[in-house]
Amino acid sequence: GSIPCTHPYSAGIFGRYSRIANDMMAEADLLISVGCKFGEIATRRYELPGEGKKIIHIDSLPEEFERTTQVTLPLWGDARETLLELDAALADNGGPASDGAFAETVSGKMDAWRDSVSARLSSDETPVNMARLMTELNGALPEGGLLVADGGFAAHWSGLLFDTTQAGRYFLANRGLCSIGYGVPGAIGAQIAAGPRPVFALTGDGGFNMSIGELETALRLKLGFTMIIVNNAASGYVKALQHLMYGQGAYQSSDLFEIDYAKVAEAMGCHAERVTTPDQLAGAFGRAAAETARPSVIDVVVTRDASKMLPGVDNRTVKHRKGDRVA
Repeated sequence: GSIPCTHPYSAGIFGRYSRIANDMMAEADLLISVGCKFGEIATRRYELPGEGKKIIHIDSLPEEFERTTQVTLPLWGDARETLLELDAALADNGGPASDGAFAETVSGKMDAWRDSVSARLSSDETPVNMARLMTELNGALPEGGLLVADGGFAAHWSGLLFDTTQAGRYFLANRGLCSIGYGVPGAIGAQIAAGPRPVFALTGDGGFNMSIGELETALRLKLGFTMIIVNNAASGYVKALQHLMYGQGAYQSSDLFEIDYAKVAEAMGCHAERVTTPDQLAGAFGRAAAETARPSVIDVVVTRDASKMLPGVDNRTVKHRKGDRVA
């Protein structure tokens, strides 16, 4: 949240899923990392940033230095204060050595990336394509609104494709603890803290199953957040990994019973709609946003094809050895 995702200098996330950031890291002469743990996801199974890359690593925890990645210069300290000191040091030396030309290329590269994946971002296919769902969500959530992302696909797709429009903490994901089921309680906490600001939350059907009872808490507290269910009738991340590792049809304990969560939520007293085609998304999001005194549940039927469940808009090539986790 240091800068908006829509800022012309924002290259998006890097690591396992990336728009243009991985390629720009490869091109960079120097990387300044602030608070990044260089874990498995951020480094794409420890392949990034690449051997011999010059890295300045700023972190408040010294034990994070060179835990997984060699760096050129570790700087132990508070992120804000360290950056202010670096800024002052650069000013004393006549300012940055770069003329800004490298940063100016970001916007054009991002436009080219969007053009290359536009068919998916605007897909009319049914069941609903996750890239189209995220496109509609970007359009529906007003400036100042918050997005809560459950673990699993909710965080994968939203991390890659959700665009904040102003600096600050507007994207609340729980990837570090991998807490499947965080969606509903996370939305409850966010809405209480956010007051009148709109809160949308994204969760899978597997995650929603784990905390559906907390809708009663939200109803009792009269919280008007919007819960979007990515309904693929599966533990989608598990099924997609099984598909990648063992091939089509080789699935074990990953399929879930087909449930109409809109009917369940409506019976509980929520505003609820089931979306089966992408043209229904914008209207459903708009009606949900108008509900300010009770939660809304939008049950979106997305692809059941395990080969399409992982975020494919990064056009990555899967390379794996036997036993690897490839995503």
